Parts: sequence; C-alpha cells; structure tokens
Amino acid sequence: MYLAVFFGLLFGLIFVSNDSYTSYSELNSGVGMVFMSSLFNSMAVFQSVMPLTCAERESFYRERASQTYNAFWYFMASTLAEIPYCFISSLLFVVIFFFMVGFSGFETFILFWLGVSLLVVMQVYLGQFFAYTMPSEEVAQIIGVLFNSIVMMFVGFSPPAYAIPSGYTWLYDICPVKFPTSILISLVFADCDNLPTWNETTQSYENIGSQLGCQPMADAPETVGHITIKEYTEEYFGFVHDKIPRNFGILIGIIVLFRIWAALALRFINHQKK
Repeated sequence: MYLAVFFGLLFGLIFVSNDSYTSYSELNSGVGMVFMSSLFNSMAVFQSVMPLTCAERESFYRERASQTYNAFWYFMASTLAEIPYCFISSLLFVVIFFFMVGFSGFETFILFWLGVSLLVVMQVYLGQFFAYTMPSEEVAQIIGVLFNSIVMMFVGFSPPAYAIPSGYTWLYDICPVKFPTSILISLVFADCDNLPTWNETTQSYENIGSQLGCQPMADAPETVGHITIKEYTEEYFGFVHDKIPRNFGILIGIIVLFRIWAALALRFINHQKK
C-alpha cells in the first residue's frame, strides 16, 4: 500500500500543473501518464506477489501431502485474500492521483478506481499463476517479465492502435492489459455526450460541450487536421468510450480465466516430484 501512495504522489506531482489536456502534446502526455501510472501499480503487485506465493507453495505441498486440506480451499483462500488489498491500495492511489492531475467527476472517479482495482487484481492473479506453474521463483519472475513486456507493446499506446501492423493485430486483440487500459483512458479523455460540429465556413467548431472529450484538439499536426479529444483518443489509440461496459466484462472474464489456470496448476503441477 505504501507503493500505491508513492506512485499516486509521484505521478500527481509530475502532472499537477496540467489544468487541461486539450492540445496535441498535452493529450499524448495525458494518455501516457494514465498508461504509465497504471503500469507501475500493476507491475509492482505482480512482482511482489510471486515471492510470497512461491514461499507459501512449499508449505502447501507439505500440508496437501498430509491431507490437511483440499487444494480447492487453498485456492479459494488465496483468491479471496488478495481482493481487499487490491481494492484498498488502488483506492489510495486513485484518491491522490485522480484529482492532482486535474480529472473530475464522481462517477468517473468510481469507474476509474474500479478499473485500476481490476487491473491490479488481474496482475496479482497472473503472478500467482506463474508462481504455481514455474519450477522456481527466479524462473517465474523471468517468464512473467517477458510476458508483460510483450503484451505492453500491444496495448495500443506505443505504438498506437492504428499503427500496429496488420500481421500483429491478433496480438492486439488478445492483449489482456489492453482492456483495463482502454477503460481508464477512455473514461477521462473520450467522454463526450454530443460531439461539436465543424463549420466549414468559419473553420471552427460549434456547440462545444463542457466535457474534456468534446474539446477541439489544439496544435494538431497537418496530417491529423481538425479533430476533438474524443475522436483522437478513439481513432488513434483505439480507446473507445462506448466499449467501457464491454471492456469491463472482458476484463472480469480474463481474471476468471487466470484463476481457472491457477487452480489447474495448483491441482496438477507439483514441483517436488522427481
């Protein structure tokens, strides 16, 4: 939890002077800020859960050999024990970070907290899965870092979704980190109930709403042209606001899938066998 507070203060202080994200450079910095802050949080718990899980694995083998308890109940305990920690630590991070960087809205805050919490839960369960399947903590750490390094390249931020080569789009489609990242970024940068209309005569937008996503993007490159914050976020990064409910559903499904894999690994893999 100390790391959650630290990351909240770290990213909050770095971007505390930003009172808007309406220019090309500010928007790209803002998207990168949300991506990196969520990445730091999730990777911190991912790396910290594996040593604990590997240390507990030895006692689990011993207790299971003596038929003290079933593997299912150990699995349920390890599943439920992490949930309060993940949600509370994420709340500490979001309370500090969200308002310091200039975001607003109670509903957006709650959904942002939920998105960060589920991302952290997913990474915790993924770390446990690698700890159960790999023969040692060192191997689990290496494979886990390799896995996350690969999936982070296909989140849709760098390179942006539109620039991913067609031969690699299937990796983008199945990237588990893409869904929580899309939730977080689209919540704050792609929220606009009614897009403004472009007036060709005056070469300006009309009926501009108050939401951040409705604002025209200033200093856009000529190759981009006139575009709103919402349109740029959705078209270039692929983080679509209307897909937030769908992404929440997929994210929960991924978490369940990781737990099923972990349960199977816990039940059928025993690294004490010679």
